[in-house]
Amino acid sequence: MKILLLPIYAQVCLSLAELYKRVLSHHPLARAIGLTPLIAQWEATAAKGVWDPTLQASFTEKLYKRQLYYALFSADLKIPVWNGIDLKGVYEQTGGFSLNPEDVTPASGFVGFGISIPLLGQGLFLDYRRAAIQKAQVYARMAVEERRLALAELLLEIGRDYWDWFAAYYKVQVLSQQLQVAWARLNFLRVAFAKGEATRADTLEGWVEVQARQQALLGAQADLERKALAVQRHLWDTSNVGDNFSRRYRPDSTVPAIPHAIWQDLIANHPKLRLYALKKQERQIHRRWAMEQLRPQLQLEYLWLRDAFSWRNLSFQSVQSGYKFGLTFAMPLYLRRTRAELAMTQLQIQQILAEQEFEARSLYNKALGQIGLIDSLNRQIELQRSLVSGLWELVELELVRYQAGESDLFVVNRREREAFAAMSALYDLYARYGLEVVQLYALLAWVEG
Repeated sequence: MKILLLPIYAQVCLSLAELYKRVLSHHPLARAIGLTPLIAQWEATAAKGVWDPTLQASFTEKLYKRQLYYALFSADLKIPVWNGIDLKGVYEQTGGFSLNPEDVTPASGFVGFGISIPLLGQGLFLDYRRAAIQKAQVYARMAVEERRLALAELLLEIGRDYWDWFAAYYKVQVLSQQLQVAWARLNFLRVAFAKGEATRADTLEGWVEVQARQQALLGAQADLERKALAVQRHLWDTSNVGDNFSRRYRPDSTVPAIPHAIWQDLIANHPKLRLYALKKQERQIHRRWAMEQLRPQLQLEYLWLRDAFSWRNLSFQSVQSGYKFGLTFAMPLYLRRTRAELAMTQLQIQQILAEQEFEARSLYNKALGQIGLIDSLNRQIELQRSLVSGLWELVELELVRYQAGESDLFVVNRREREAFAAMSALYDLYARYGLEVVQLYALLAWVEG
């Protein structure tokens, strides 16, 4: 879009794209938002700790009146593997005269290596470790979408401040030009009055007009300073110029491109909708785990045992004669808690699907309405530009009539005020157009644009 610009000198143009770039690189909130996926990734890494091998050991000894009743030492290594299977290694050594028979070991102790595996029911297809890791991976993917939404909100706030600054800046330029015209006319009238070619009423009219325009300019300059500070607060890099911001920078007239061709694809891949899909995926994992808990549990544990010094001479016969075998069966009877969790999870999935459907339709309609509003503003801007051109032609014609004695200064000033007001309204439309485009970006969460 081509914008009617007034001549500006000795100021650096700060575009919205450059402001976004500097914000994303240096703004503390942007840096904090950027850390969210990293935190989620480390949380997913922490969840994988359920697969970490564990080594534990214990030693108990009783000595009384110089007699060793018992000394018990045990160490075991547990290595979790897939599908609820655990590999185990043990070492036990005991001594003393008051040992329980089950605790007696050879003098050198014994070592064992074995496995714990679910035969059926819980843990066979999904165990709590895999469920925890799958959920953590989903949360990590959710963090990426949440980061995009948070950045879109931050950029929307910055875009609002930027276009407010734009409108205030060019309003000051219009009023400054308006005041310059009034001063030039007043000086001309003073010279003409001294020569007897102008009336005192015209000179007084010119002076009053200068005072009124000065008053309007002072108010606009104060508003510009306030809105420039609102933009300045978003700059955190080393090029932040402090109190000289409003004198060094001017806003750019370029507005972001409107994604007419891809807005439907952006809606289809919107982070809000992706979050709903990920929430549904997390609830499905929880439902699978709840269904797994409805099954009975049958866990087998088998350890090959051997004297510590003779472990190398392992044979099939020694495996048969030296082992530790265990079989554990468990089954909840009422299943009220598990059935309730399963029912709640199913309802939560239905709730997520309904909210996702509503959000998709809402985003589509909002984006369609926003694009229609932007197109309407574009047409309004073209009409306003034509209006400004027409009003300035009327000013020129009124000046010709005034010089010919067919009009008076009051009418000329009124015509000028109308033309300058139309110019100010044009810049307001530019600012509103830019703001609506920024809001469309935020609606689509199009941070990359």
